[in-house]
Amino acid sequence: MNTAFDTPLFGLFWGLLDGELQTRGWFWREVALLLGLLAVAAVGVLYAREQGRLSPARRLVLAAVRMATVLVVAFLLLRPVWVTESKGERKRTVAVLIDVSESMAQNDPRPALDDQWRVALAYGLIDPDKPFPTDPAALTALKAPDRPARIAVAREAFTNPKLDLLRRLRETGPLEIYTFGATSTGRDPTSTDWLKTLAADAPRTAMTSAALELLNRDENEQPAAVVIVTDGRDNASDKTFAELAARFRERKIPLHIYGVGSSSFGQLRLRDALVPESVFLDDLVSIPVRYAVKGIAAGTGTVNIVVKYGDPKGKEGVDYLIATEKKNIPVKEGDDLREVLTFTPTKEHAALKKQDITVEIEVKTDGQAGATVETLKDAATRSTQIVSKKLKVLVVDGLPRVDFKFLQRALMRDTKRVEAMFFLTEGDREAMKTGYPWFKEFTRQLNGTLTIEKDEFRKLINEFDLLILGDVPPTFFSTDERYDHHKVINEFVAEGGGLIHIAGKWGAPRGWLGGDPKRASIADVLPVELKPVPFAIQPPEGRYYQPFVPVLAPNAVRNPLVALEDDPLDNADVWGKLTRVNPNDPPPPPPDPNRTDKKAQLQPLEWYYPVQRLKPGAETFLVHPTARTPEPDNKPVPLLVGHYFGKGYVLFCGFDDTWRWRFNEADKYFGRFWTQCVYQTGAPRMVGTKLTQLSLDVLEPVAGKSGQVYARLLDDKFKGLTAEEIEATLVRVDGDVNDKDHTTKIKLRKLDGQDGEYVSPLPFNKEGRYKLTLDPKNGSPATMEYRVGLPPDHEKAKGAMAAAELRQLAGDSGAKDSPGKFYHEEDLHKLPNEVGAQYTPFTRRSESILWNWWWMGALILLLSVEWFLRKFNGLS
Repeated sequence: MNTAFDTPLFGLFWGLLDGELQTRGWFWREVALLLGLLAVAAVGVLYAREQGRLSPARRLVLAAVRMATVLVVAFLLLRPVWVTESKGERKRTVAVLIDVSESMAQNDPRPALDDQWRVALAYGLIDPDKPFPTDPAALTALKAPDRPARIAVAREAFTNPKLDLLRRLRETGPLEIYTFGATSTGRDPTSTDWLKTLAADAPRTAMTSAALELLNRDENEQPAAVVIVTDGRDNASDKTFAELAARFRERKIPLHIYGVGSSSFGQLRLRDALVPESVFLDDLVSIPVRYAVKGIAAGTGTVNIVVKYGDPKGKEGVDYLIATEKKNIPVKEGDDLREVLTFTPTKEHAALKKQDITVEIEVKTDGQAGATVETLKDAATRSTQIVSKKLKVLVVDGLPRVDFKFLQRALMRDTKRVEAMFFLTEGDREAMKTGYPWFKEFTRQLNGTLTIEKDEFRKLINEFDLLILGDVPPTFFSTDERYDHHKVINEFVAEGGGLIHIAGKWGAPRGWLGGDPKRASIADVLPVELKPVPFAIQPPEGRYYQPFVPVLAPNAVRNPLVALEDDPLDNADVWGKLTRVNPNDPPPPPPDPNRTDKKAQLQPLEWYYPVQRLKPGAETFLVHPTARTPEPDNKPVPLLVGHYFGKGYVLFCGFDDTWRWRFNEADKYFGRFWTQCVYQTGAPRMVGTKLTQLSLDVLEPVAGKSGQVYARLLDDKFKGLTAEEIEATLVRVDGDVNDKDHTTKIKLRKLDGQDGEYVSPLPFNKEGRYKLTLDPKNGSPATMEYRVGLPPDHEKAKGAMAAAELRQLAGDSGAKDSPGKFYHEEDLHKLPNEVGAQYTPFTRRSESILWNWWWMGALILLLSVEWFLRKFNGLS
């Protein structure tokens, strides 16, 4: 039963009575009390001795007024306040975080029917609390926006009056709204005007950090729940989703996450198509194709790959031919999918004006469950040349080294492309005279020196396209003026013939060095500078050097000469890794943590011929992992080096135990390595020499990083260009022609002491397709096309909303009996009710200042009363 004591007035009265007097002055209370008592005592003594005829009553009244005045002054000196406390419960806040990073600006394709209905719901075209219709025609009639940006869908959902999210969330508790990219910005929770112009332009996303900031408060001030609006991309936080969920689970605060974006859509990327620089007529050509597919479930579509020879922009049958194709490959999702296509070049291919191979790939979904049919396409074009005759090879060595034996077998098996002859200077003379496969003409010797006169010798070796010279004794080829075999070999190369020298320990190249400088030497055409180095017949301690695996030179990572695997990443695995002896050496690339099927390295080699330095214009393919050239060069020792000498190409191989690569692999690596060396070195005599060559030092350029472009430039006499700088043009093929960065000039600078070798840094600023064109005015302009991709966590990298990760994050947060939840658009009408109102206890402390004007008025009043009474009683 209520009484008068239960009224608000009495509640205030009892609250005041329940208060506490506190002071805020600089005076100690004890000192003020003592001074007050002394003052009161002094007033009592004063009025007791006051002269004049005053009655005791009047004296007491005057003393009381004076004492009251003194006490009020003492009271005010303490600056007193009256403190009261009230306790109760209030609603806890609800925080809303909205992602405004650049990934939220993506215009998602929405092939799934549910994702299309979600757009219609967000835009208020259908009721939010009813199931999606099953008839696709009904969706078409609604005319929902096609591929709206993620931020636009979120904006429409929050301003949709049918959902009325912000008002309903305000009913659950005080609302705090923040937008976030790399940092958070507070927004007005009482208005939606800012939503209408909200843009997604933050270059980074720190969703985890933005959510954790909300926990840096007093426990009673922390939100009851956090609503996050995001696509799930986070690339700027230092904590993981798992750590975020654990922190919110500890505080029993649920995360309610609205996932914005298409739940899945297809992505296709043609990662690489390896096309040989030259192919042989009527010979089987393999083209390994690597591609990536994301967002398309296995079995819901097909992959078609077509290889076109010629100009794909022209007319089929006239400008290009379908070389080969693979169709109806069941689609599957993966980042490293592979197919190998094969075709046989014919005379019809060779007759086409443009000698290019274009690989086109298409992924087509089947539109299951009413989804829109997706068709994704990608393509890549590479230049090639058709060789229409067999490559004639002459192999000359001293002793039958192990490499010689296996190389002989490999070349003799390759009867479609190669016609090889062999000769061993230290072999059985009678066996050498028996004819094929032995080159019996070289049995004409005197004391181990070939006695064929130079005109006849020139005629003999010009029957071949390629010479392979091994550890030939220094006296076998004569330098006598009558024979001058060294000069004839040099002329053979200068006129377009190929030469491979496989260094040996005892004969060549040591025997070709240090002779009469006026006489020609085969060492003159080699791409490296050497010194005579003697090697013992038997190596000390069983080996000449510590075992090593050759390392790919930076400019050779994509060169087919040293491609032992079809996949460039697999190829990088099998070769060695450079040890950084010099701090100026480039650091090795970091390992890819996503690759679990790495290839085993090649078997180590145990010998190499030390190179002093490269000659101008030489290009390095393989280097030693630790050994360095002498100062001042101080670079990794080149092991496999090539250059053009005149029209011909010369390859120096500084090791002779590649037979070790056959261990457990047979001819997989050994055969492929030597076959590629033979083809690339011998091809210029048959198809002509490329005067301009371009290459990149990275396999897959990634935006935000940089690489280098290398150029080998020869003049019409096949000498390296000497200009200090050459200009090239870089065009972003798929960019806007009005963009200031659409066309860029690139300056390539000549390497010190290396005529014909040019390099330039190449920043990969934006994703897209690029074409580098270089015309060094040598009659042979060249182009190189490449693609710059985006790292997976980049804001602009294409990718569906991370539904699975966000669902896991929401479910792992909050209390055990009330965890967070994940929402699509069809679930948003439940969001305010799921958040619900939560209460937290509070204590409100109130202070009433007593040293105010009222007390000052009381003091003045007391002084006035005393003055009046003293005057009334005739006192001064």
